[in-house]
Formats: sequence, C-alpha cells, structure tokens
Amino acid sequence: MKIDEIYNEYDKMFVSNKMPFIKCKTCGRNYYYPRTVCPFCGGSNIEIVSASGTGEIYSCTEFNHGFYGIIKFQEGFGAYMDIDGNSVSTGRKIRIKFKEIKGKVLPYASVD
Repeated sequence: MKIDEIYNEYDKMFVSNKMPFIKCKTCGRNYYYPRTVCPFCGGSNIEIVSASGTGEIYSCTEFNHGFYGIIKFQEGFGAYMDIDGNSVSTGRKIRIKFKEIKGKVLPYASVD
C-alpha cells in the first residue's frame, strides 16, 4: 500500500465519521499515523480498520484558548488531537467526533 492510498482511505473514513487506524498483520500491533511500514516490526503487511472511537485522555495541555493532547484509544494506539470540553484532564473518557476545517473533515476528542 502506498502512502497516498493510506491518506485517501483516512480521508474517506473521516467523511464517514469513522476513526481509522492501521493494524499490522505481521506483529498484530496497532498505530494511527499513516505509514507504509509498521513502526514496531518494520512489516509492510498492513490494513486500515475502523476504531471504536472511544478512549481516554493520556496527556493534555491548554494552548491558544483550546485543549490538545494525546488520546489513548481502546484499541491500544495513541493520537494527538484537539480536545473539546469544559473539564479536560488526564484519564477523562472521550468519544471521537468530526468537524470540517477548511474543506477537510477531521477528528477531535469530545469529553464524555
């Protein structure tokens, strides 16, 4: 799978309100950021799958009147993203939602 194909599949899933991630068929580990090879084992036998869209805030910070942080997903991978909510702190449960920004649909974490 080429990197452009991965980005295109992610964009399609975002438009369908699905949170994508990559599963390595060689070692079984999951990761979020688009790569053509597994960052854990170097294998290229990968597939793009849909996550549950739930997790928790692993770390967070306030920046320019908004919250950002690393979200640890139920499937075991992490991703850095915007966090929406009034009471943002580590350990809080989140659900992924989607918004359009400059013509692209992107995911963000909403505090449950």
